[in-house]
Amino acid sequence: MVKPHLDIQELGRRIKKHDEEAFRILYIKYFSNLRHYAMRYLYDWNEAEDLVQEAYFTLWCNLDKYDGERNIIAYLLTYVKNACLKYIRNLKIQDNNQDKIIEAMLFSNITDEEPDEELQHRLNEILSQLPEKQKEVLLKHVVDHKTIPDIAKELNIAESSVKTHYKRAIALFRKNLCFILFGL
Repeated sequence: MVKPHLDIQELGRRIKKHDEEAFRILYIKYFSNLRHYAMRYLYDWNEAEDLVQEAYFTLWCNLDKYDGERNIIAYLLTYVKNACLKYIRNLKIQDNNQDKIIEAMLFSNITDEEPDEELQHRLNEILSQLPEKQKEVLLKHVVDHKTIPDIAKELNIAESSVKTHYKRAIALFRKNLCFILFGL
């Protein structure tokens, strides 16, 4: 049986030899700290927990890639950090894709010969909730296909303001159309 007070180097060497008891001690002793570390990136308790469990699972399944001498906590921290960054990167890609879906829904429903009446009603409802500048920027960008610099010049406002108006408008659409985007 492995003693719970083993130093981290010895724990790493024993885990490298597939010592299940050493792995169990590592899990029990450091899981919570790793989860808190992941929370610094994710702000999502469940996702942080999943990523840390994945780190342990990956370590155990790929012990041939762990040299047994490197600090095993540093190894897990590196894995968790990279997994968190990858998760965040994927979220940003999802957000960008959702924006494109919303743009396509707005534009296609306007140009369709037989628009989906329920969707058109919902889109008009959301459009009516937007402040005037946000609505104007959104329609110029999506319907008129104008670029951010062109809209800024036309409305005599900064490009950063155009981007802010656009992002806020899209955020409202995303929030109100989640039943379509996510099948809710």
